[in-house]
Amino acid sequence: MSAWCDKAWLYVVYALGVASLAVLVVNWGDLSTPERIAWVLAAGIPLHVFEENTWPGGFFYMNNLTFGSKEPLVYPQNRATNMVTNLGAEVVFILVAANANALGATVVTVAVFFGIVELANHTREGIGMRKRFKPQGKRTVYAPGVATALFPLFLNAVWGIAWLSANPFEWAQVLAGVGIGVGIAVCLILVPFAVNLRVKSKEFAFRSAGYFERYLR
Repeated sequence: MSAWCDKAWLYVVYALGVASLAVLVVNWGDLSTPERIAWVLAAGIPLHVFEENTWPGGFFYMNNLTFGSKEPLVYPQNRATNMVTNLGAEVVFILVAANANALGATVVTVAVFFGIVELANHTREGIGMRKRFKPQGKRTVYAPGVATALFPLFLNAVWGIAWLSANPFEWAQVLAGVGIGVGIAVCLILVPFAVNLRVKSKEFAFRSAGYFERYLR
């Protein structure tokens, strides 16, 4: 289980991202706009995961510091919660994309929700890390994940807002989309975090702070 939660699951997420991109590119001409927006989200999330966890990596360290952790390699986010959050979300996004025509404004709202939330969260945490590590030489508000939160996720959200503005929709569909977004946040992020806040599992602790290692020397 520890090996799966280390890097193996990441390769699965990246493979799902490549497959989603292939669906988007090969079928572009036959896809409706909601389908295109949904598949951009499904292809963009693995890219976001790559920036957060592989290169430059270290989002989890920043995130745990933001939560006030005294052991930011250990809790509340660890390798197990990281796998549940990101792999689980990617599976949900692919299922949503596969049913995008039926979901319409709901799937577009999901993309808008995540594009805005991701950029806002990464920007907020990046500002916090600049303040925290300024004495160690940090000069920018860059934080792992902020680049892909901007492109493609936030630009995809802008596309979604433009589509919602130009097309009729039912508010129930928008509320359903927000509900999916909140459900992912609660079930795949907050609940696993709450469990690890109690357990503080050392077995699934991260081994490196990634991007932030340079400020810890």
